[in-house]
Amino acid sequence: MPPIRSRNRDRGSLAKLAGRHRREGAAVSDDGEPAYRPPVVITDDGDPQDWDWLPRRTSTLTRVIILLGLMGVVVLIATLLVKGWIDDRLDPPGDEGPQLVVNIPQGASINDIARILEDEGVVANSTVFRYYLRYKDASDFQAGNYVLYENMAVWEAKDVLLAGPDPGPAADAFRVVLPEGLTLAQIQGELLAQVSTFNADDLARAIAFPPVRSDYQPANSTLEGVLFPDTYLLDGATADDEAALVVRLVEQFDRVASEAGLDTAPETVRVTPYEAVIVASLIEKEALIDEDRAKIARVIYNRLGLDMPLQIDAAVRYAVNKPSEPLTLADLRVDNPYNVYNRTGLPPGPIAAPGRASLEAALNPADGFWLFYVRTDDPVPGAHTFSNTFEEHEAATAICRERDLGC
Repeated sequence: MPPIRSRNRDRGSLAKLAGRHRREGAAVSDDGEPAYRPPVVITDDGDPQDWDWLPRRTSTLTRVIILLGLMGVVVLIATLLVKGWIDDRLDPPGDEGPQLVVNIPQGASINDIARILEDEGVVANSTVFRYYLRYKDASDFQAGNYVLYENMAVWEAKDVLLAGPDPGPAADAFRVVLPEGLTLAQIQGELLAQVSTFNADDLARAIAFPPVRSDYQPANSTLEGVLFPDTYLLDGATADDEAALVVRLVEQFDRVASEAGLDTAPETVRVTPYEAVIVASLIEKEALIDEDRAKIARVIYNRLGLDMPLQIDAAVRYAVNKPSEPLTLADLRVDNPYNVYNRTGLPPGPIAAPGRASLEAALNPADGFWLFYVRTDDPVPGAHTFSNTFEEHEAATAICRERDLGC
C-alpha cells in the first residue's frame, strides 16, 4: 500500500482545491488556501478529496415530540388554573363567616336555590354549586328556613339542605345588628337593647374580663375596636350567654382583620397591626363616603411621617365623651392622650369599632401628598376636599362654612 501523505501535501493539489472553493464562493486566504477548509480525505493515489458538509436536520419525529411536549405543558398549566378556580368555588379559602337564616321558598328550583345561596354569600358561585348538586344527584330539597353560614363549602351546604329546614330559627331566632363606628360602651348598650335576655352585669363582666382576646391587641388593652360590627344570629340556646357572644365578636374581628391583611401592616404601612386598627377606627369615624377612606388614611400617614398633630375631631370627641355635640376650645385643649390636637402620634387605642372597608383603607392608603381634609359635599354629599397646603385647606374650609357643614 502506498504511504499516506502527511498534511504537508502537494501544493498543486491544494491550489486546485482552493480554486474549486473560489468557484463555489468560498473565502480564500492570501496564500491561496481556503480560509475555511473542510476535512480532506487522501486517497490511495494521493488525490485529496474534500467532503461536502450538509446541515444537521432535526428529524420529523423529534419535532413532533417537542411540539407534543409544549402542548402538554400548556394543557397542564391550563388544567391547574381551572382546577384551582373550581376548588376555590367548591371550598372557598378562609374560615366560615357568620351564621345566617336562609329561606328557601315553596317551588324553588335548583337554579333558584343556588342563586339564593350565592346572593346570601353562603356559596361562592351558583353555577358551580348547581353542577355539584347535579353530579351528586341531590335535588329533593324542602321549602323553609335553613341555618347556614357565609363562605361554606358546597358539600356542607348540600348536607344542610338535604337534612331539611330547621324548625327552630322560625320560632326563636333573631338577629343582632351592630353597625360600624360604635364605641365599646355603645356596643354594650346596643346588645342590652337588642337582646332582652342579657344581664347588664354579666355583659359588663364579659367585656371587662373577656374569655378570649384578639390576636391583634396588646395585653393591657380593652376590647375597644376589636368587637367586629356585623349582623349576628342568636336563638334560644345562645340568647342568655353574654360571654359566648363576646367571643363571637372577637373571633369575627380576627377573621376579617386577617383577611384584610392586618398581619402585613409593618411591611405595607410601617405601623404595628394594633396601630393599623387605631388608624382604621379614626377612618371609620371621619369618612362619610367609601371613596374618602383611603385618602383619609393617606393624610394620617403623611402627618405621622412629618410628626404633625393629627387634629382629628373624632378622637377629641372620644376623649371628652361628646359623640355629636359641638366641640369647644376648651375641649381642643384638654389634657388627654386621645386629644390629637395638642400632641403628635396616634392615640393610645382605637376610638370605635372599624368595619372591613376602614381596615382595608388603613392597610391600603391612597397615593397623595395631602395634609388636610374638610367636608365640602363636593362632588357628592358627605365628600371631603383634600389639600396639600394650608392655603388650599383654608379655601375649602370657607366652602364648608358657606354650606353650613359643621366647620
